[in-house]
Amino acid sequence: MKTTTSLTLLGAWATLGLLSCAPKTSYTIVDGFTQGSTYHIVYHDPQGRDLRSNIEELLEDFDNSMSVYNPSSLLTRLNENDTSARPDRWIAECLAIARRISDDTRGAFDVTLRPLIAAYRIGTEETPHLLSQREIDSIRVFTGYGKVKIEEGRLVKTDPRLALDFNAIAQGYSSDLVGELFDSLGIRDYMVEIGGEILCRGESPRGGDWRIGIDRPVEGNMVPGEDLQTILRLTDAGLVTSGNYRKFAFDENGNKVTHTIDPQTLRPTVHNLLSATIIAPTSAIADGYATACMVLGLEESKKLLARHRELEGYLIYGRSDGSMGVYMTPNIEKRVAR
Repeated sequence: MKTTTSLTLLGAWATLGLLSCAPKTSYTIVDGFTQGSTYHIVYHDPQGRDLRSNIEELLEDFDNSMSVYNPSSLLTRLNENDTSARPDRWIAECLAIARRISDDTRGAFDVTLRPLIAAYRIGTEETPHLLSQREIDSIRVFTGYGKVKIEEGRLVKTDPRLALDFNAIAQGYSSDLVGELFDSLGIRDYMVEIGGEILCRGESPRGGDWRIGIDRPVEGNMVPGEDLQTILRLTDAGLVTSGNYRKFAFDENGNKVTHTIDPQTLRPTVHNLLSATIIAPTSAIADGYATACMVLGLEESKKLLARHRELEGYLIYGRSDGSMGVYMTPNIEKRVAR
């Protein structure tokens, strides 16, 4: 499932080029496609097991649960009000994580925007349609994260037209699930990257922390890892970057339509925050907060990060003179490798 809020694809694959010299021990690399994007997984198994089939099976099951593009997925059935459908553990956990982030950010993160995303034609091959205020108001009636809950094992909506879209958190959550698989098998050294959402544990092939590249958020930088803003050291944490410099299109009148929708205005966001990199205990949490920052903008994101010492932030923003500035939380500065 393709992320509809534009989550920057980190240069994790390029990072391995930095690490490939003098590997400490044998690591296995697994690459593939899932959720409308790519994945890149590196792990060291003392038993030497080839876990490709395990990973592929997990990701296929995840797509059959969470995809909004799979017409037979469980989430599609729930969105279409199939009375026989019941939320599984993954949907329930993602909804719970999303609700906590929504409450914490005063609604800046919202997984009920699926009808709006469809109306804007975001993530499709069609020309985006910039909605009128009348169209927005008509959709507002059946959006809002407080209008859905799980009760006695059933998904309960205040309006049957409400539809969920976990694309702004699902890839991060799926990275965590692959990490759980590795943990259960006694694998302690790994990096999981799914659609740019990263989870690292233990040591990299060269020993020490993994090194994750953050792309420079400039239009035209379409190749992940080609033009890096910085490199961060990372282990035992999730890292996600969200940004709008790659994921945007123009409507029929030439207006720029970004892939980040403000749940308050229900319009594409417009501000000077170019990308937000968040490090958190899990990739799902990093995913959700990175998206929220792209809604909140620079100053409100600073306030958010100041309230959460467990989060680390690397925010790149545009200045009035056209140059770029960087805001780093104090706890992330020690991670900068260059």
